[in-house]
Amino acid sequence: MQATKHTFANYPFLKELGLSEANKGCYRRGEWVGSGQVAQSVNPSTNEVIANVHCASEAQYQECMFAMNEEKARWQTTPAPVRGEIVRQIGDELRKKKVALGALVSLEMGKIKSEGLGEI
Repeated sequence: MQATKHTFANYPFLKELGLSEANKGCYRRGEWVGSGQVAQSVNPSTNEVIANVHCASEAQYQECMFAMNEEKARWQTTPAPVRGEIVRQIGDELRKKKVALGALVSLEMGKIKSEGLGEI
């Protein structure tokens, strides 16, 4: 069965996460890109479309992989205490959005709220 009904507006926590009804799906060099196929995020409980994701084109994907390899080399030469501090800061930012992220996991995976929070 093809999902057709869009329900993004029913989930205000999605905006808190910086999402919209149409999103770009590839993060490259500090920006979100996506001019490839469109994938639909579907609520498995209702088969309603939550939002659309514009996937990367093959060229955008290749550029992303190239940029990742460049950054990987820089990351590997970053002192461990600095890397640890960066990872700690990322964790702090994720914790600020834990409830919204848990709700997103619950919505997209058809899980109860406590399971979504547990995954975060």
